[in-house]
Amino acid sequence: MTGKARFAIYFFCGLLVIVIGVLLFQNHNANDQLQNSTIEEYHHLPTQDWRQNINEEYRLRAEQIVASMDRSTLAAQVLLASVEGRDSVPEITKQLLTDVPAGGIILFGYNMSSTVELTSNFIEELNNYITGISVPPFIAADQEGGRVMRFREKMALPPPLSYWEKLLETNRTVLPRIIRNGEFPATMEAAFLTIENDAAVAGRELRRIGVTLNLAPVAETLTAQNQSVLKDRSYGPYPAFVSGAASAFVRGMHGAGVACTLKHFPGNSADDPHKGKSILNISKKELETYMETFTETIHRENPAAVMLSHVIIPQWDTKPSSLSPHAVQRLRDMGFAGIIMVDDYLMPAVGVPLEVCIVEALAAGVDMIIVWPHDLIKIHQVILEALNTGTLAESRVREAAERIVYQKFRYELIR
Repeated sequence: MTGKARFAIYFFCGLLVIVIGVLLFQNHNANDQLQNSTIEEYHHLPTQDWRQNINEEYRLRAEQIVASMDRSTLAAQVLLASVEGRDSVPEITKQLLTDVPAGGIILFGYNMSSTVELTSNFIEELNNYITGISVPPFIAADQEGGRVMRFREKMALPPPLSYWEKLLETNRTVLPRIIRNGEFPATMEAAFLTIENDAAVAGRELRRIGVTLNLAPVAETLTAQNQSVLKDRSYGPYPAFVSGAASAFVRGMHGAGVACTLKHFPGNSADDPHKGKSILNISKKELETYMETFTETIHRENPAAVMLSHVIIPQWDTKPSSLSPHAVQRLRDMGFAGIIMVDDYLMPAVGVPLEVCIVEALAAGVDMIIVWPHDLIKIHQVILEALNTGTLAESRVREAAERIVYQKFRYELIR
């Protein structure tokens, strides 16, 4: 072998060693960066864009179904009706659901039977009375965990705040530094996995008995303003943990076939909306922080629905967010394409007659409204009259119904 040939071989081998060394260093460095990345960086790692989740086939089929609905059916589809009854469906409820085939039925504690199987039979019977259309209702319930929970046994969940408290308990020396410097610990990821698993276990049982829409999780960060109202319903005081936890909850429920509702956008104040007017008078920067958890969860998990709160944001509107076109637009600007629903309009925080606010809310861009049994016929007629007189644009209500039916395709209520 000539000297030149030997030199060429040595040169090539040396070059190969250098390349391998560089690659190993880059890989090690990348792993270090991931382990030491801040919580903010972790929550902004590339995720699937929500627009990629829109199923064009479902959208077209939803459009076709809604196009075939007459105004009466359309007005019913945007209602999430509570019902009377427990072990069996009473005659008055049968007649109500036959006359007004609501787009959803919401269950409360008084609907819960003594056993899970009896409740499952009750749900099945309710479904049978949504007649005359090929679109089954969502069966909804609040299953947040802790003190807001309609079902027990296999569906029971701990209070949302307990996940943060447990993390704090086992990382007391670490978490102050996390809050100060934004360092990301592996234990936080473990907490998210626990939340996802707990939600999946509860979700599978919920779906088995017929519940398809969970009015949870609360995606609000616990603050000095809302602490007296939310208490342990929030995942804690740190936005990055709250968005990660809410995302994990939605992911677990979604995998089990249960749609989720983030609540309560854009947040709550110290004033309990069940008792009176609620006003959140904070800076623009603080408001953006309030909404950050919703933005993150929407972008990461594409939830089926978001519930608006009744809080008044003075820099947006003089009306409650549940009646504000501005609040609706902020959600749409975030890229949210799902169902926008509202909390109970009979809460004192609203301060507007029910018949007025229903039409106002739909016109503002709300898609689905909770209605109590004694108001179902009246509210259905109010919407129908507004459609017939042109007070409420039919195109707006059809758009709302399309969003609802789309999610029913997505969660296989319609096949």
